[in-house]
Amino acid sequence: MKSTKFTQFLSSLILIAACAIESYACGPFPPIIPTPEFFGLSGPHKSMSEYEREENLWLWQSLTSERIPLADIEEVVYRDSRSLFYDYTGYKPTKTDNLFYIYLNNSCDGEIIDLLGTAKDLEERWREIRSPWYYPRKHDHSGDTGDFHDIIEQCKGYNGERLKDRYAFQVTRALFASRDYASCIEYTDSAFADIPDSNLMKRMAQRYVAGCWSRLGDVNRADSIFAKAGDIWSLSVEDPVKYMAERNPEAPQFIDYIRGNATDTTFMQGVRPIVVELLRNNKVSCRGDWNFIMAYIDNEFNNNKSVARQNIHKALKQKFSSEELESLARAYKMKLDAQAEDYSNLLADLKWLERKTDLLNPDAQEWLRRCRNIIYVDWVPTLWNKKDYSTAILLCAYADNLAPSEQWHEAWTNVERHVYWSPTQVLNISKMRESEEYANLIDYGSLSFQMMGSLSSAQLAFVYNHILKDTPLYSFLCSKASTDKDYYYELIGTLALREENYNRAITYLSKVSEHYFKTMNIYKWGYLCRNPFTPYPSRWKVWSPTYAGAEPWEYESQAMRHTNKSNPKAKLDFARKMQEYKRQMTYGHTSDERGLARMMYAIGRRNSFEECWALTQYWRGECCGVFEPDLQYWEDDFAQRRYAFLYDYEETIGHKATEKFYDEEIKASLAMLTTDEAKARAHFTLNNLKTIVKYYGDTSIGQYIKTSCDNWQSWL
Repeated sequence: MKSTKFTQFLSSLILIAACAIESYACGPFPPIIPTPEFFGLSGPHKSMSEYEREENLWLWQSLTSERIPLADIEEVVYRDSRSLFYDYTGYKPTKTDNLFYIYLNNSCDGEIIDLLGTAKDLEERWREIRSPWYYPRKHDHSGDTGDFHDIIEQCKGYNGERLKDRYAFQVTRALFASRDYASCIEYTDSAFADIPDSNLMKRMAQRYVAGCWSRLGDVNRADSIFAKAGDIWSLSVEDPVKYMAERNPEAPQFIDYIRGNATDTTFMQGVRPIVVELLRNNKVSCRGDWNFIMAYIDNEFNNNKSVARQNIHKALKQKFSSEELESLARAYKMKLDAQAEDYSNLLADLKWLERKTDLLNPDAQEWLRRCRNIIYVDWVPTLWNKKDYSTAILLCAYADNLAPSEQWHEAWTNVERHVYWSPTQVLNISKMRESEEYANLIDYGSLSFQMMGSLSSAQLAFVYNHILKDTPLYSFLCSKASTDKDYYYELIGTLALREENYNRAITYLSKVSEHYFKTMNIYKWGYLCRNPFTPYPSRWKVWSPTYAGAEPWEYESQAMRHTNKSNPKAKLDFARKMQEYKRQMTYGHTSDERGLARMMYAIGRRNSFEECWALTQYWRGECCGVFEPDLQYWEDDFAQRRYAFLYDYEETIGHKATEKFYDEEIKASLAMLTTDEAKARAHFTLNNLKTIVKYYGDTSIGQYIKTSCDNWQSWL
């Protein structure tokens, strides 16, 4: 006859040993910290012609209608051919959705139509003679300049005022295309004499004049004109920065040229003395630009943060050449304030930054990236090192939750790629939930949660009480960060389990609602069904047997998870049992009682860090490792330099350390036992059935084994 209970026990042992289904529990993946530009210009830099094109489009819009999109104007002025232009503006124009064509046709603005047609005719002829396939009309190929005489005379014949500067510019272009450089210079100087220097057509015409002087051999005069026009890219001088600083430091192209080289250490170090001289010049109006450049150089390349802060604060009191640079300077000040541990403007700056991330702002995504960079790279590590854990965690959680939809999208991308995430992500905590199933991936798969898990239970309890204080800064941050009691109490209780502080664990876990536990993925996925007081087989495996020197790798074991047996009170029950075993280890009446309690405590401790890891941890598996944040543009030592305080799961509660403690405690507990009955009971718990039959066969457990299976000798 077989004992039903013993058969079930034996079957479970066989199942554990033979189960072929592996389940890997991967942790949350390292957050990618954005590294946007705070001063430099990323991507391809604009040419001088692109600056002129942008300004010209705005001028056409103001000359016609502000309701016409710039893209429509660009299509007509710069993209469409001469023939296509006349198709859309002729006697019976072709239908089009382009609002600039519609405006020209409905307004019957013949002046503009004639001008644009002439300009396109000029451009088409000029393109023809610049082509390597051009075959001149004359048999004499030398010095062929094309035929632009009719266009020149037509443009000179315009006697109106509205388009006077534009027609004059077309004459300049035609003369230049004709290679009549002397006439081009003479005409342009005369035609634009009474037109202000700020006029775009005059500035563009002057660049052609500079080109004429260069071709005539007067390079110095050409450089002078190029500098006045802001065309630093066309200068032939050895040091274009110094040259521009002496002649036209206010040109927006000059600042952008420097910003375009912001990652070049040698270049930027050479810029600094030039900027110093500029700031000594009282005639320089946009001094904010140059103080900002000084701050950037001193912080990024000279490691002189105090001087950098002085310059950035000076900059923000001065005039800037653009709103963009002023905004970037304020954002950069936030980074320097963090490094200096200056809290005075943090709340005001965060509110300002949040307005920059408004969904109606075209640059919202880039400002979101800047906000996260400032918080993750500068503020959080600084606050943590000052032991201001409350502000650090709240600020980090604020950044984590700034754009939850973006993180949900990334999570769904991971799902599509068959990537796992933490089984402990919880639903129904965050205030920004839309999906019942995957709504709050940010709660447990976030940097702020990893930071909370790097504290002790006592520290986190203090943090939670502290963040509930009604201060202006905390109230602002809590609008994005979760302050849910269950969320914090469950984590505090789990940290207490990790610390073996079962009294505190009971205090906090008993206050967490059962409903909350049931929303956790460790419950839904069956990680809370395992018995932490059952010895499980070793979890050692070799990651790559074929690789020389391969190290053992930690997997989750073969033990089956049963989602229908998951226990929402698993952590609380475990804490209570461990507290009781701890009491028996000290106050047990006999050595046997104390020894058996010590053994059960050792088993429970080992399992809580290994097979039943969900009791003390929030992720486990080969995908996680040390949860270090990564910069978007990689720096090998970033995590070690700025986030060395994060809890290291591999080193702190690694498999080797846990097994060593377990082996020592089991040996010590067995040595405490005095009676055969107690020893048999201990070995039965440890699944050492052969030992029981061999040495303790006369005990009640020994007899139970012998009489509970018809052929027990075949499996011992």
